[in-house]
Amino acid sequence: MFIDNTYLRLILSSIQSKMEYRGSFYVFLLSIVSFYLSQIFVIVIMIYNFRSIQGWGPGELSLLYTLFIFSYGITSNVFSGLLFFSEFIRKGDYDRILLRPLNTLGQIISMNFDLTGLIHFGLGIIALILTHHFLPIEWDLKRIFLFVLTIIGGSLIFGAIRIFVAGVSFFAIKNDSLQHLVVFSTREFILYPLNIYNRFVQFFLTFIFPIGFVNYYPAHLFLDKKEAFLHPMLIYGTFPVGVVFFLLSLLFWRVGEKHYGSTGS
Repeated sequence: MFIDNTYLRLILSSIQSKMEYRGSFYVFLLSIVSFYLSQIFVIVIMIYNFRSIQGWGPGELSLLYTLFIFSYGITSNVFSGLLFFSEFIRKGDYDRILLRPLNTLGQIISMNFDLTGLIHFGLGIIALILTHHFLPIEWDLKRIFLFVLTIIGGSLIFGAIRIFVAGVSFFAIKNDSLQHLVVFSTREFILYPLNIYNRFVQFFLTFIFPIGFVNYYPAHLFLDKKEAFLHPMLIYGTFPVGVVFFLLSLLFWRVGEKHYGSTGS
């Protein structure tokens, strides 16, 4: 109970500190909404010009976006603290974290809990309504259960990526370039169906960097879509892949901690 209350206090403190400068907080919210609206605008323009993308129409693309944005929203809420981890290492603040009788990763996450991730849920609900408008999917209990399981699995995949990238700081201190490339740029791949890419990219986004499981493969479950790809069982892989990938990231974090050496700042 002591540990749970401590994490909760860290989360509340993080939220309060972010809302201390309300002008800056609201500008940040506005920038997030503008960014994602611009993404949606680009996709709409492409659909308007091409009607479909490699056999995926507006409703199907909207479902891809729905699965992506819900998973990314949870990740933004919970794992945003890892984006600043290299600064903890560089300034020597990680030494202070090591002194506390708490899990180090749990502290990093709790100290930078990001309430602005809730914006993604609003966008996700809008995308889900659009999906239903184009494709009236029957949301029975089985599909609702699979939807929740898919969002959790996708969040674990995104979360694991942030842990891997943050863990690099144990070895290299600075990871800014890697972070921009791996955490932010690569997510653009899954705004579109994977079958628009060649076999090498599909293989990479499935078995090496498995963000294809966030939305592309599970979308086939909800759409009853028959499509030839690497293996038909992949459509069920989001949750197990998320769990395994997340456990691997925790293992990498533990290895990184053992190699940690204070910068002495």
